[in-house]
Amino acid sequence: MNPHPAVDARTLLDDPAAVSALRSRLLRYAMRNLAEADAEDVTQETLLALLAAVDRYRGTAHVDTYAHAVLRHKTIDVYRAHARELPFAPEALEAAIEQASESADLQRANDPAERIDARHRKDRFWLTLRECLRGLPERTRVMFELREVLGLDLTLACRQLGITCNHGGVLTHRARAH
Repeated sequence: MNPHPAVDARTLLDDPAAVSALRSRLLRYAMRNLAEADAEDVTQETLLALLAAVDRYRGTAHVDTYAHAVLRHKTIDVYRAHARELPFAPEALEAAIEQASESADLQRANDPAERIDARHRKDRFWLTLRECLRGLPERTRVMFELREVLGLDLTLACRQLGITCNHGGVLTHRARAH
């Protein structure tokens, strides 16, 4: 049901069928931009914001247009919140480094001396990598860790940082070059 622009917002929001249809449209839009859990939350927050501000709706825009504008602002707020949060716990990064340090060829080495040498090479590698990463700007370092250490694909890493894929590619390239 597409409400007519002249329809009073309060009348529309009092109709359960109209609210359900609006919720479906908003959720479909949110799912294109966010993870499922975030999309559900943003859709509910949007509906609550519409209900709370129904008296302030002036009718200058179609109700759907107004609702989608509110949803877009809520979506941007989610991206900003994720950008402020560390996208991973430092413990998770340490665990990934430990797991990578325990490679299959290290475990396959039969000679204890080979294992010690392999372990020493791995430890030196991770120490050198940490020193190199320490000199990078924060966002570049985080992008490198997400992509190369944790193995996230570019789209997910960029979504976590709230940046475009193009910018993420540039940051990854700079980190690798460094």
